[in-house]
Amino acid sequence: MNKQDISVQLYTTRNFQPYPPILNFIKEAGLVNLELFGLESMNIDEFKNMMESNNITSLSTHVGFEALQDTKNIVERAKKLDIKHVIVPAPPAKKDGDFSNTFEMTEEEWISFGKDLSSYVSQFEDEGLTLGYHNHSYEFIALPSGKFPIECMMDQNEKLKFEIDLGWAVAGGADPKNWIEKYSNKIIACHLKDFYSKEKDMLDHDNQSAIGDGFIDWSDLISSIKKTNCELYVLEHDDPKDYKEYISRSVENLKDI
Repeated sequence: MNKQDISVQLYTTRNFQPYPPILNFIKEAGLVNLELFGLESMNIDEFKNMMESNNITSLSTHVGFEALQDTKNIVERAKKLDIKHVIVPAPPAKKDGDFSNTFEMTEEEWISFGKDLSSYVSQFEDEGLTLGYHNHSYEFIALPSGKFPIECMMDQNEKLKFEIDLGWAVAGGADPKNWIEKYSNKIIACHLKDFYSKEKDMLDHDNQSAIGDGFIDWSDLISSIKKTNCELYVLEHDDPKDYKEYISRSVENLKDI
């Protein structure tokens, strides 16, 4: 995989701010694209200047579901940074930063969330943007009916796009290739996330590894996802001890895939 094909989710580096030296490191690593988060509240002009000075683009961003209520704000901010894809990373948390409620959502609640999210699709489409969803592990845990939360959501609107987090899908007990095939026409991006051991808790961030240092067969998965409309291959670690080592090791391990 060429370096130019690899993006980094800014969330990976959030605990190592300030951002200017981080973006400089990403440039020096030979990467040219960054996936943002928190678009709804960041200083757009400041970040635009940082990216331009490092020849870095951003084609996608994560935004909280609640932020979609001010669609005009999100659209204006996305266009200012030439972003194409606006992606909601999770259902709303019941408490700030606590998404434990998602493991307890019913089928009806997932369907309702899917409909609510889908109601914004046309507004973004009218502005030349796509709206998508990024999964965690809980979307791949079967509900009592046998259906999966990811189906309850994604099947509400054929134009709702999908950023499949391959590592979280594995953590949820899924074979990602099955979902890549099922939603091949929806996938516009993927997150690459790896784990040291399938025997340890994959929700424990300390079990996350650089891509290729864990147990996931990336040659097989990337071969499958290249058959879709996937445009972005995004590195993400939820809490690395050293973001530079994580990015460097991941890029090195992906070069022959």
